Amino acid sequence: MKGKRKPSAIINDVPLKYKFLFIYLLCVLVPILTINALFYVQISRNVDARERGNLEISVDRVVYDLMQIVNECVAISNTVAADRAYNEMMDYAYPDNEAYYEAYDNVLRDKMRQYSNLHSYIYWMGVYTTNPTIQNGGSYFVLSDNDKESEWYHKISSGADNVLLTSYRGTNPLNPPQQEVFVSLIRKLDSFTGQPYRKYLRIDLRLNNVQELFQKERDYLRFKLVDGQNRVVLESDHSYYSLDKNDLLNVNTDEGQSSKQIVRSLGSAGYTKGWKLIGTPEGKEINHEMSHALRVSLIFAVLTIIIPTLLMIFILQSYNLRVRLLYKHMKLVKYEHFENIDMYEGKDEIGGLIRSFNLMTEKIRNLINDVYKLEIQKKDLELERVRAELNYLESQVDPHFLFNTLNAILVICKKYKYEEVTDVIRNLALILRRLLSWKDDLITVEEEISFIEMYLQIEKFRFQSRFTYDIDIDPAVLNCRIPKMSVQALVENSCKHGLQSVKGARKIHVSASMNDAGLIIVVTDNGKGIEKEKLEWIESHLQSEQDSSKNIGLRNVYKRLMMYYDGRAGFTIESTEYERTAITIQIPIDLAMAPKVEGSHV
Repeated sequence: MKGKRKPSAIINDVPLKYKFLFIYLLCVLVPILTINALFYVQISRNVDARERGNLEISVDRVVYDLMQIVNECVAISNTVAADRAYNEMMDYAYPDNEAYYEAYDNVLRDKMRQYSNLHSYIYWMGVYTTNPTIQNGGSYFVLSDNDKESEWYHKISSGADNVLLTSYRGTNPLNPPQQEVFVSLIRKLDSFTGQPYRKYLRIDLRLNNVQELFQKERDYLRFKLVDGQNRVVLESDHSYYSLDKNDLLNVNTDEGQSSKQIVRSLGSAGYTKGWKLIGTPEGKEINHEMSHALRVSLIFAVLTIIIPTLLMIFILQSYNLRVRLLYKHMKLVKYEHFENIDMYEGKDEIGGLIRSFNLMTEKIRNLINDVYKLEIQKKDLELERVRAELNYLESQVDPHFLFNTLNAILVICKKYKYEEVTDVIRNLALILRRLLSWKDDLITVEEEISFIEMYLQIEKFRFQSRFTYDIDIDPAVLNCRIPKMSVQALVENSCKHGLQSVKGARKIHVSASMNDAGLIIVVTDNGKGIEKEKLEWIESHLQSEQDSSKNIGLRNVYKRLMMYYDGRAGFTIESTEYERTAITIQIPIDLAMAPKVEGSHV
């Protein structure tokens, strides 16, 4: 009997795929798009604020550098104003030109020149005076009527300040017809009482130096230097030398541009009152950062949409696949095919159904085939045991056959007194026996050196008188334990790669000693050495996990040292081409003197 249908049960009539689609649209897609839009707005604001801060720092840096120049000029003017002897010479009434030029050559000429020579930012430096005995020229001029009509003179004479930074259109005193835009520091030289004449020190700044300050930030800002009358004195990439105008340019007051501009006053001193530096952003960096932020936001939005979408598809496929497999296997039970559903069923409700089904079919198969399966399993186990024993025996056939063959050759060599060949075969047989009998990975230094000596004797037979070796072992380190065939691999590497192409005498030196750092083992040869680039490549690839056919022996030794000694072992390679190669192993003393493992056999 069907129960009464509730209004809320209408959702049960909606197919599952539409339910998932509804959830995806309202709970995944719309929130993700909203969050990404908010994220882009916020990151745009952050980028704008950060770039604005960087631009303000750039403007402050230029203001600081510019004020350094102005303040140094003020310091120079203070020095000149405080020089009593100099001011007395400027106030002295010279009886004739000869007396003035003598004073000029002795003192006055170098007084101004020393500052302009020391400071590259000084374009011209000179003094204007009312002393009629001063002769015009060089750095000294008597105030003329034209000078008194000049803008700078009106500013300094009509004001109460002793020091004034001003801009104006005027003439170059060394080239009077030339009209230029000047930025000058004007100073009254009236520090002492009783001075009969008025004197004004004028220091003209070299505007090219100011332009260089602007150029340092040209990738980010365009600058305008504005004087106290709100006139543009200098712009980035543009100066106002020799303008055919009667006045300097007024500041652009465009509202759209002024909102982006960064304005900084030059300082709080009275002589810089009204002066300011205006920086206008180029916009390229901000636009680049905003484009980058947009790309990041789009990539993030795409990823956050694709991943949930793929996840939803994956979940639906997982649901559909497991239900279809469960239905298929349940139909097979009807035909007495009790097959398990071979898959990871999961831990949800459908996974619980699959596990229950598998458990049911497993129990049915066990009830039907329990005895038969046990017999089959016993036979399989016995077969595996026999196969394992055969594999073990077969693995020993080839080494023992080679060892027995070497012994047979050894007997023949002794019979016919081939002494040198006898020694080589004996050493080879001992090496083979040692390899067959070695069980432990860690052996004593004494055992390793014994193995190396047998190997080197074989190499000695190979190279005859062209090969010598020297083994220097401190008796105190004989019982230290090292990975087997670690030093031997280095010796073999020296013979194979270092000495192979050497035409003269070949020599290998093996040493082992103890110091405060621990056990030190060094293998040295006089072979062809290793090129610097190749040595750097070897050192960088010692820890590589890539399966490379190059330097397998060195990498094997390095990794075994790091493994056995917890990464505390040292492994260095030093090489000089066609002279010497030395490989050093350093093992901490507490690890090198570790006791032998109980029950080991060598």
